[in-house]
Amino acid sequence: MVDGSHHRRKNNTALKVGAVVLGVLVLLGAVQAVTAGTIGVGALSVTLRQTTSDAAPSTTRPATTDDTAGLDGAVGAAESSPSPEAPAAGVEDRSAEGSWQQARGLLTVEVTKVENRGGALRVFVTAVNASTAKMDLPVASVAAVDDTGRDYGASLSTSKWPGTVAKNSSVNGYLDLDRKVPGAAGAFSLTFAGIVGQLAPTGGSVTVPGIPVPR
Repeated sequence: MVDGSHHRRKNNTALKVGAVVLGVLVLLGAVQAVTAGTIGVGALSVTLRQTTSDAAPSTTRPATTDDTAGLDGAVGAAESSPSPEAPAAGVEDRSAEGSWQQARGLLTVEVTKVENRGGALRVFVTAVNASTAKMDLPVASVAAVDDTGRDYGASLSTSKWPGTVAKNSSVNGYLDLDRKVPGAAGAFSLTFAGIVGQLAPTGGSVTVPGIPVPR
């Protein structure tokens, strides 16, 4: 009877020791799993995660200011193109300089230059008033006729003409004819009509003939 009780106590003690040992092993396994990433010993170990030493090394590319240049080199940077040249004029301007004039009384009208801008004529004029009273030569009264019989007026919007010549003085300006001259025209006459002034020419007009059309 005593031997049976003694044997049961030994078995209980062995079970308790075994449970403690098993608990310790489980705890050690958990610690190993957390720190080393494996469970077990030797061939029976199981890897739970990749350790830091086995992980592929990471590389960090330093930021530089040449990133844009590198991209351009890979793709091909666009070359700067030269500024386009100004287009050539479709029609070459022609001009004629000289002295074509007409005097009436104390007023002299002189054409000093004619520009042909693709058929549009610009006429440069000087008017000299040698009288003691002013004279008015309005743009609206200007007329021209070429040798083909085509007539013209002066453009009120683009002509630069003072219109009034003070006594004992002269003025300069230009008149733009309001129509283009035909290719057959070789010369024209320019008339200031409706001249107003106390000492204006008789009839109130002056005509300058034989003015060439530049070609």
